[in-house]
Amino acid sequence: MQRITEQELKFYRKYPELVRAVGDKQSIYRVVLVAVFVAGFDLVASSKAVKFGLVESPGAAMAEMVIDLIFEMGVALWGGVATTVLLQSYVEKKYKEGRRYQQEIMKRLTGEPAQNQKKDNRKSGGKSD
Repeated sequence: MQRITEQELKFYRKYPELVRAVGDKQSIYRVVLVAVFVAGFDLVASSKAVKFGLVESPGAAMAEMVIDLIFEMGVALWGGVATTVLLQSYVEKKYKEGRRYQQEIMKRLTGEPAQNQKKDNRKSGGKSD
């Protein structure tokens, strides 16, 4: 079990709406995606800053290769975040469509036996076996 400090309790008393966000998957995903995006941004920005600082230095070819690799890692992180966001919204849309379809099937199936019994009773003249 995780220990909760008095300071944390004080914070959640002040902001009770955040208690639900603690275990909310969407909030966790959002925080992780923002962190990865910021890390990618930092990599791209720092690689460009270092590249402009080392233009005329000895060993610039090796440094430029490392800088380009750092830049590419940052861009790859951005691409990963973009792909995740797009896939996440697509999967959520498909999940909601599937749930509606499932609920419609369940609604029709639960109403079906009563309708079949009425048809069977009409066929047999209202007599039950």
